[in-house]
Amino acid sequence: MNVKDIAKQARRSAAELAAAPTERKNQALKLMGEKLSERAGEVLSANEEDLCRAEGDGLEQKLVARLRFGEDKISSRVRCLEKIAALEDPVGQTFAAGRRPNGLEVARVRVPLGVILMIYEARPHVTVNAGAFCLKSGNAAILRGGSEARQCNEMLGALWRESLTEAGLPEDAVQVVSGSHEEIGELLTLDEYVDLVIPRGGKGLIRSIAEKSRIPVIKHFEGVCHVYIDDGADVARAIEIAIDSKCLMPEVCNAMETVLVAEGASGAMGDIVEAFSRHGVTVRGCERTRELAEGVEPADEDDWRTEYLDTVVSIRVVGDVADAIEHINKYGSHHTDSIVTDSESRARRFLAGVDSGVVLVNASTMFCDGESLGMGAEIGISTDKLHARGPMGLEELTTYKFAIRGDGHVMGNWNG
Repeated sequence: MNVKDIAKQARRSAAELAAAPTERKNQALKLMGEKLSERAGEVLSANEEDLCRAEGDGLEQKLVARLRFGEDKISSRVRCLEKIAALEDPVGQTFAAGRRPNGLEVARVRVPLGVILMIYEARPHVTVNAGAFCLKSGNAAILRGGSEARQCNEMLGALWRESLTEAGLPEDAVQVVSGSHEEIGELLTLDEYVDLVIPRGGKGLIRSIAEKSRIPVIKHFEGVCHVYIDDGADVARAIEIAIDSKCLMPEVCNAMETVLVAEGASGAMGDIVEAFSRHGVTVRGCERTRELAEGVEPADEDDWRTEYLDTVVSIRVVGDVADAIEHINKYGSHHTDSIVTDSESRARRFLAGVDSGVVLVNASTMFCDGESLGMGAEIGISTDKLHARGPMGLEELTTYKFAIRGDGHVMGNWNG
């Protein structure tokens, strides 16, 4: 693996992609979908090799589950490719246009970021999603999946090359690589060729990349997400939202980890705890919670900061919406937080006060999701404030430049 050559090839491809017509990019996406369907057997076989090796190496079962790329996941990726192809191309979009008092016409035009490096664990489906998002937004992609998914990712990389070539685009526009940690470390220093790094994986992986990279990194370290049940909220609705936020997919970063209950709603604590217990969730609670309901384990200070990614939830009783906001901003990860309330004024206060990428009113934290939010899917989630925040779609993979039109405008007087 010649790291610099890979980066240079990506840079050359990015220049060509930036000017590529939407129809050609969509054609490559369509071809990738067709090849993924037609050659699903080869993809499944490659994935099976990865699974056998991973299980033989003693990989954790939750990682083995993420590694699995079966027929259902292949079919869902084909549908995802179709959705991304149907999305509006952000490249070339004009916004914030207007005429200045001096007659200059000023607008901003969306342009690709350039070269995007994705580093991720397991999850072969990311190789499809990330390649598609980068391609549609006019960016070249360097995709480095985990070594545990090498066979499957190499197969998917071959399908990307074929699809790009047949669509008349550079085959190096999507490069799937499998270099060593040292080689990836070198790649993270090549800021003259690579414009952005997006890591997806555990906190350790993301922190390591952020510390080593000379290239800007879009990241979130963890998802300590909350549901706050406000005074006077409909209890049945609140419980349904809290259960969905925790139990639908407890292993994902937007799963709720802490329920905050207003003192005025604490009379429903027994019902709240019973609902979690019925769904197999271990409940840890503050002293007030344990006074109000049975079967609750003690929670300590660390619980309020913990991303369980499991069927465990912590519950704390707070005074009111102001206390809930204070707790979330102190202990949360600025990822996704929700309020259940019948009060429009308290909903507005929560929306304004919680410092997170996604803030919801009367809705599950599961809706922090690119597909649910009209993005087709998402390439990642950011808890940063620059350059993107929350789920990242096509627009978040672009920047802009000013396009200015004059009519002989000059600043100075050059005619004496």
